[in-house]
Amino acid sequence: MTLFSEFKQSLKTVDSEEIIDLYVFRPLSFVFVKLIYNTNVTPNQISIVALIFGIMTGIFYGFADYGFLLLGSLSFFICNTLDCMDGQLARLKKNGTKIGRIIDGFIDYITSISVFLGLGIAMTHLTGNPLFSWTLTVTAGASKALQNMFFDNYRNMYLEYVYQKAPGLDEEISEYSEEKKRLESVSGKYIEKLLISSYLSYSEFQKRSTKHIVLDVTPEEYKRKNKLLLRAWSWIGSTTHMAALIIFSIFNRIDLYLIYTVTLGNFIFIILFLIQRSVINSLNNK
Repeated sequence: MTLFSEFKQSLKTVDSEEIIDLYVFRPLSFVFVKLIYNTNVTPNQISIVALIFGIMTGIFYGFADYGFLLLGSLSFFICNTLDCMDGQLARLKKNGTKIGRIIDGFIDYITSISVFLGLGIAMTHLTGNPLFSWTLTVTAGASKALQNMFFDNYRNMYLEYVYQKAPGLDEEISEYSEEKKRLESVSGKYIEKLLISSYLSYSEFQKRSTKHIVLDVTPEEYKRKNKLLLRAWSWIGSTTHMAALIIFSIFNRIDLYLIYTVTLGNFIFIILFLIQRSVINSLNNK
């Protein structure tokens, strides 16, 4: 197997990756994956280190000083690189687990909460107006979460219909509900039980919010109508948000990142949602 083939094998799929991940973070993280491949380092261990850097990112931003904004940006960059590494290592070694998948998603949520808490504290310090600062920060955080959630949902649909690589949301809920029942009969493992319960609550919320539809469509037809649209969705994905925050931080204007997320980010989200709904309706009514 060539190095490039191995790199492709470490990805979910080339056409479902965010552009910045595909050309920056995935190649970089793949280099580190190759360096540790023959060691005993596990994907979950990498995930925990990523979580540490994610929490540190929020702490750095909270200081509001320009030097700490740069440290926060660097910490965020490292966090995302590690977040790419754990999945790539798991796919190459084929040692991913159900809990590992949840931990990977859980880290994204904790990192986002940490970052936006830091941004809220920083904005309060910079503006001297707590009400404005926290209203803008919370609105931006909720907007980012919504944008990321819909992108993840449509990416999973793409992987399900085109590559049969991801179960539908109903199947995932059923699968993890069974795992929860199994763990309830086992003593201890409190963290795993908490993670699965939290994941099921989030999945139920996602199910109510996104309304997944079962389509009778060939992989070729679904790909033809959704490939470019999914690429467009990726521009409001988590890595794009991270890159935008880093850029605005370098210019010492974290306020513009929050405004960008609430305004342009939500505008793009609404446009893509309307187009996506039209595409799904066309496939559903063919």
